[in-house]
Amino acid sequence: MATLNGAIRSYGATVRRMEREQQRQARESAKRFKEQQKLQEIENAQQAVSDWENYVDTIQSVHKNCTEPIDWEQIENTKKPIEPILETKNEIIAKNKLDNFKPSFFDKLFGSTQKKINRLNILWEQAKAKDKKEYDVSHKDYLDELNNWQELQEINTGIKNRETDYYKKALEYFEPFSDIGELGTQISFNFEQNHIDIDLHVNSLDAIPDYVLKQTSTGKLSKKSMPKSRFNELYQDHICSASMRIAREVFAYLPIDYARINALAKIVNTKTGHLEEQPILSVIFPPQTIESLNLETIDPSDSMQNFVHNMNFNKTKGFSVVEKVEFEK
Repeated sequence: MATLNGAIRSYGATVRRMEREQQRQARESAKRFKEQQKLQEIENAQQAVSDWENYVDTIQSVHKNCTEPIDWEQIENTKKPIEPILETKNEIIAKNKLDNFKPSFFDKLFGSTQKKINRLNILWEQAKAKDKKEYDVSHKDYLDELNNWQELQEINTGIKNRETDYYKKALEYFEPFSDIGELGTQISFNFEQNHIDIDLHVNSLDAIPDYVLKQTSTGKLSKKSMPKSRFNELYQDHICSASMRIAREVFAYLPIDYARINALAKIVNTKTGHLEEQPILSVIFPPQTIESLNLETIDPSDSMQNFVHNMNFNKTKGFSVVEKVEFEK
């Protein structure tokens, strides 16, 4: 009996020890989960702040990126594509096999000579078809290259002669503004021999975040309203940066003397009280002046002082309507 009671007490102690160990492990597991959850929240907050900072930097630095200038002289000197000829390499190989076929002893014995000759004739026809197919592919590529070459030669000649229709065709061919989301919603052009007049329908205020994201000392995400003055200045930088980018893209394709960029935004017409698209920035960009700037470090808004421009901006009120800057007579 004593032995049984001892065994029961020993078993009970073992069970209680196992329960305590399970509880300890559960507490440690919960602690680790909370720590992992906290670390994940910190990482998420860090990523959110980083994404916000990158976006804010991007919308005011679109002027930094641009297409590499087109070398029209190189295009002019590009040789005309050579028309391909019909190659018969596959046919020759198949024909040689047919011409050099010699029936074996077993071919003669089992009467399979004609069957093999027929097979070689089929392969010969298939080889000719393969040669023709390869030629058709290469000839189609040639026609595409020829059309492309002819179009570029025609555009190049038109640009050299300062024919404004070919200014338009050059931009239509290369499509530098096919995806203008970061610059605005729409672009329209008026081409002259030595310059281009461009209306840029800019992005609305919705493109600018009205909040600031930061990470607290404990790693948590903090979201606060952006001060009105900072919001307006950020929008100003975006408009000026996008306008300069438009000019740079045009200069990359066309050898013109200058470009006037008119940034149009929906703004209240004080005469009617209605929202209307009106100029909030008008600036004349000569390519030489842009090239003289350090585009990596300039403040887009401040850089407008280097150009003839009209801009009426107030930190607390934002943009006001301006007249398009006049071209020199």
